[in-house]
Amino acid sequence: MKGFVFYRGPSEIDGEPIICIATGIEDGGSNSKTGPMVQIYILRADQSPLQAAQNGADVSICGTCPHRGRIVRDAKTGLLSNVGRSCYVTLIRGPRVVWDAYSRGVYPDVPLAKARKLLARKVVRVGAYGDPGAVPIKVWKSALGLVADLTGFTHMWREVPELSAFCMASCDSEVDRVLAKALGFRTFRVRTKTEPKLSGEGHCPGSAEMGKATQCAVCMLCGGNRTNAKADITIAAHGAGKRNFERNKEMA
Repeated sequence: MKGFVFYRGPSEIDGEPIICIATGIEDGGSNSKTGPMVQIYILRADQSPLQAAQNGADVSICGTCPHRGRIVRDAKTGLLSNVGRSCYVTLIRGPRVVWDAYSRGVYPDVPLAKARKLLARKVVRVGAYGDPGAVPIKVWKSALGLVADLTGFTHMWREVPELSAFCMASCDSEVDRVLAKALGFRTFRVRTKTEPKLSGEGHCPGSAEMGKATQCAVCMLCGGNRTNAKADITIAAHGAGKRNFERNKEMA
């Protein structure tokens, strides 16, 4: 089995149809930064991630994440486009590949009880794309109940504080970090290359600035309060949205 769908239903954000797909069940996938981990994708059920990002329907799986970009309509053609997207995820890679496989029927639907068994003793990355807050918390509690270890990140730390049990609060400023910590989260803060590390933060060991010293599958510091780690984590902007992230920061 290459993967499976373990949630199909309304988004907790706006009620639109979404799916959760676990991939890399047998080999952990081929992500060079994370290493061998089961990758969980949260996608719109009715349209490709590329289409959803262009028309704004990705709000169902990304919520108010500031890295989504903004949707503008061309005054002449009436066509929609995404401007200023700073998300590190390259949609044409993982998300598109998973969507295409899903569209071909590669991933069967499995009940939560079976998903729990299939994920047992696995190392899992929650939200390779999409925010865990879009999925009912009871789904995560069931599906992830027997995993060996996991990492998770959420921009919905204000709306779903229960996610602190296994997710880092994705923060984009010092103020965000203070507020998230007040809600009980450990934090993962993205910063520009010139912004300093704050007191209580450690650099991501798998980042380019740290020489890619290790992989997520080995480090496992980003499991929220599930881990025994005390430090928060910070990383310089990277990936597909790095340039827009730094530009947006300058304009803020």
